Amino acid sequence: MHLPTLSLRANALLYIVKLLTGSIIVWFGLRAVGIAEPYWAMISLIVVTEPDVTLAKTNFRARVINTLNGAIVACVALVIFGASFLAMLVAITVSVLVAMSLQNYPANWRLAPNTAVVLLAAALNGSGLPEEFRLAMYRVGEVMTGSTVALLQSLAYGYVLRKWNA
Repeated sequence: MHLPTLSLRANALLYIVKLLTGSIIVWFGLRAVGIAEPYWAMISLIVVTEPDVTLAKTNFRARVINTLNGAIVACVALVIFGASFLAMLVAITVSVLVAMSLQNYPANWRLAPNTAVVLLAAALNGSGLPEEFRLAMYRVGEVMTGSTVALLQSLAYGYVLRKWNA
């Protein structure tokens, strides 16, 4: 019996190391400050992580723009419609319209309506507007934390690799 040969891209190990170390950082870091299950931080870490620093910066910028779009739209929908499926549908629609209306908007615009859904889904677990906002802002904090850790890792690993190869 012949086993298939495993062909890994040159950056596979670097991706794995960054994703594992970043996941440990965001998981235990956010749990230490009271966020019990920081899955969205890990998802954002994965979205932003790149072996190339320039691509990581581009991904980070896009994640910030999309998070701001989705968060602002979700919060407005939350105030107008409350935490509901209708608010979620309105937020999806408006966040896509914002993304499609602006010149030079990041190509991965789908992160904006995703962010709106994530925030409103978190708000659905709240009992009243203040708690709904708090839960939604936890998600924004998770997204920004995961994205920031990914960018900082890319900068750090890039520096180490440049020194290593020098």
